[in-house]
Order: sequence, then structure tokens, then C-alpha cells
Amino acid sequence: MRWACGTQCFEAEFQSGKMSINTFISVASLLGFEGVEIDAKHLPSTRPSYAQILRERLAEHEVVPAIINLHAATAEELIPKAEKVMSFARELRTRAVCLVGPEDWAVFADALKSLSELSERLSLPIGLSLPTKVGAAKPLCDLLDDIASPYLGVCMEVSSEITPQSDFWQDLVMVAPFTLHVHLHVTDLARSLTWLPVLELLREVEYNGFLSIVSTPEPAEESLRTLSSQLSLIAR
Repeated sequence: MRWACGTQCFEAEFQSGKMSINTFISVASLLGFEGVEIDAKHLPSTRPSYAQILRERLAEHEVVPAIINLHAATAEELIPKAEKVMSFARELRTRAVCLVGPEDWAVFADALKSLSELSERLSLPIGLSLPTKVGAAKPLCDLLDDIASPYLGVCMEVSSEITPQSDFWQDLVMVAPFTLHVHLHVTDLARSLTWLPVLELLREVEYNGFLSIVSTPEPAEESLRTLSSQLSLIAR
């Protein structure tokens, strides 16, 4: 398992123009993250020429493009948006694309079948975010079984406060074997990452992908600096 930092941590800074992709990459590298996650809405362009520029920038800072995150609002707009982002991700040599947002993925079934065919052609996996409500895992796993694509999996959404005693824990257990990326929402800096129960769960299923920190207490950079000191001790 490896650690990545998501642009989502700096949502306010991106919206205000105080943060750019280049600045974000520099910050993530200085903080010791091996990878970065980029939300598609923070990309200034999805042209192939920009993918080349961004790839060079990442290489300069020795940071891996772990994943690109895309919000799926409606089934109608998903395919054209996802096709563009997936082509860009392929040019960038990103490990996968995560689709996030919907509470019910079943209404996206036809679109996801089409996108799974594209993902196979591009050899680029797609992760569907696990809705953070108790009982969400079963319908998501049923959908994955129905589509039956080796390039379609789960983007696990987990809060740092989740434990085996939490009601949502069984949902995490159910999707763990299908997980190809993890979004970690850090809610409490006093709670060390070194003992997160979800790490042991991921080790049990031999997960070897990235965990992206996508939200922290404010200010984000200060919180990430505190968290980064723990990264070398865990998820190896």
C-alpha cells in the first residue's frame, strides 16, 4: 500500500485561485507523498498536450499520478465526460479513474457497461465510489457481478474514525476484495493513522494500491504535514 494526497484537500484554495496543479504537486512532494490524486474539476485542460506537460512535472518531483477523480452527476452526462477524462488519464499514465457521487449506481448501469468496455480497451481500471451509508455495499457488489468486467471495481470511501464496531464496517468488509483505490477522510488529527483498522482489513485482501487522503481538518497543509510524519511507518 502506498499513500497519495488528493487535490480535494485544497478545495477552497483551488476555488479561490490560491492553488494550482503545479503548486499542489510541489506541496505533495515536499510532504513526502508517493502519489497524487487529481480531481478532474481541478484540471485546467484535458488535452493530450497538457497530459505530457503534467507527466513531466510529476516526474520532476518524483510523484506518481495515482488516480483521477470524476464526479458523476447524471447517467446522460457521464459517458462523454468520462471518455474525455479516461483518455487524459491514459495519456498521463494514471493507475485508474474513480467515479464518485451517486448514492445508487444501478441507474448508471448501462453507462457503466459502455465505460467498462472502454476501460478494457485502454487497460485503465474504473473504481466506483462506495456510498457512505449502511447497506450500500451489496447493491454495488451486485452491479459489479452483473457487469462482470475485470476493469471495474470499487473506490472505498472510509473515514479515519471507522472501526470494526461501526455499523458501516461490514460494508467495507464486503467491498474490500473488489477495491482498487481508497479515499481516506481524516476527521481527527489526534487519532494516529498507524492503528487504523481499515489498514489491517486491506492487508487481509492483499491490497497493493494507493490510499489517498482526500479531506483533513483545516488548514489542510498543516494537517497533512502532521499526517505525513506517520506515512513511513505504515501501509508497507
